[in-house]
Amino acid sequence: MFDHRWKRLVTQGNTALKKRCNSDARDYYSQSITELDRLLKLFRKTACERVKTVDNCLAMVSMMVVSHHNMADLWQRYGVRISQTYYMEMVHQKLIDIVRDGRYPEELRSVALSELNRTYMALLSHYKTNELATEAALLVDQYSRIRGMFHLSGGVDRQASVLIH
Repeated sequence: MFDHRWKRLVTQGNTALKKRCNSDARDYYSQSITELDRLLKLFRKTACERVKTVDNCLAMVSMMVVSHHNMADLWQRYGVRISQTYYMEMVHQKLIDIVRDGRYPEELRSVALSELNRTYMALLSHYKTNELATEAALLVDQYSRIRGMFHLSGGVDRQASVLIH
């Protein structure tokens, strides 16, 4: 597998967090996001076909969510809502970018598209909890456009309506 360095960084971050060394955890999680971005570029290179398996695509998307949500959780511990929101929005936007970017393999784009449902719901819940109604409305509009582009079903709309109201 291609993610050994990423796993080590996340593990070190988790260990630091357990020891209440929040600044060390933040550094490790930040490095894990940098490593993740480096790995993501491999999926655009035609020379790296062996990396583009369905299992690796699933792993890549999971790694994205874990790294960004670890940072969001850390900022929540600090009580810094704006930074927490930033990392939750960042992973959602990266997934959107993958879905829209034809340079990525279809398998990765498909996995990213299915994961958008989960990051969408997590963001809506976060916005509701933190009384960020404007951001929630923008997110719903953006997600509706994406669903329209890919002809997705409306099942998520019912859940979103409950979260917003």
